[in-house]
Amino acid sequence: MKKHYLILCILAFFTNCTDPEDEEHNLPTGQFEVTTLGLSVDCRLNVLRFEEKDIARLESLVGNQYVMDQSLREGFNLDRNKFGEPNMKLRIRIRKKLDSEAIACTTLGIRLPAVFVIHAERID
Repeated sequence: MKKHYLILCILAFFTNCTDPEDEEHNLPTGQFEVTTLGLSVDCRLNVLRFEEKDIARLESLVGNQYVMDQSLREGFNLDRNKFGEPNMKLRIRIRKKLDSEAIACTTLGIRLPAVFVIHAERID
């Protein structure tokens, strides 16, 4: 009986010990062309405007976000120094931002939903 209990404990231990990085590897990604609008007041993240034709594809990738303007998102993990200026055209690869990747922000402005930027390049 002790052997069965030990085996059960070992199995329970290994099934509960998953690497948090594993979540990222199975998330779908998508490529979009966006325009930067500068940095947000609240979190100082890059504000991105997605093209209207891409809204349905964006929402299917990262989820439906209830905001006034569905084309606006904050670019999490996007270099502020390199891409922080307004009116830059970028080609980006994104995925859904995980809850574990949340950052603390002030409450100075309206918070936009964020997307996790995997890669970005300037196209203009």
